[in-house]
Amino acid sequence: MRRLSFLLIIGLFLSIPSFAQEVIYPKAEVFGGFSISSVSLPSSFDPTTGALTTARNSFWGWQGSGNINLNHHLGIVADFGGQYKTVAGIVPLNSYQFLFGPRMSFRGPRMTPFVHAMFGGIKEGISSFSVTDPVLGTINVPGASSTGLGMAFGGGIDVNISDRLALRVPQFDWTLMRESSIDPTTLLPTTSWNKSAIRIGIGVVIKAGGK
Repeated sequence: MRRLSFLLIIGLFLSIPSFAQEVIYPKAEVFGGFSISSVSLPSSFDPTTGALTTARNSFWGWQGSGNINLNHHLGIVADFGGQYKTVAGIVPLNSYQFLFGPRMSFRGPRMTPFVHAMFGGIKEGISSFSVTDPVLGTINVPGASSTGLGMAFGGGIDVNISDRLALRVPQFDWTLMRESSIDPTTLLPTTSWNKSAIRIGIGVVIKAGGK
């Protein structure tokens, strides 16, 4: 009985490549859709300790990517996104990601789960805006931004509609940004991975070619 079970397990693993070959994979895939990013931002000062507290804020925007499939499972992806939010009704914040890396896909006839690790840059900033002061009148505040190294780890699921079209529901990424700051102990410039966000993308995938 044990020998039979062992032979059945071996046969199952040996048959996996033949099942995988039945699913034709595209040479390239292009994704576009909506993007939601949850970011921790300073919100207020704790009245007891005086420390600055943070709260999660949702940014809304767009996301797009393109990947070239090297074989049935492995591909190279380029991912871009932009999210926006107006704080306090007047301050427009923005975040942009441009990331690249390997993607591992597990293709089936109905859906394709995937995971990836991406590296590149993340740009965060404040767009220019105006405020009205009863004494000084209209004050124009210029925009500012900073760009740091970025990473994203995550994955998603593509639900196939046809051989050329799929719905991504969703793509989930944990993104990190490395930026410069001042060490509160030494008062010297330092860099650290002190910015992180949770990003969710939902949209349409168009497939090109086939192997």
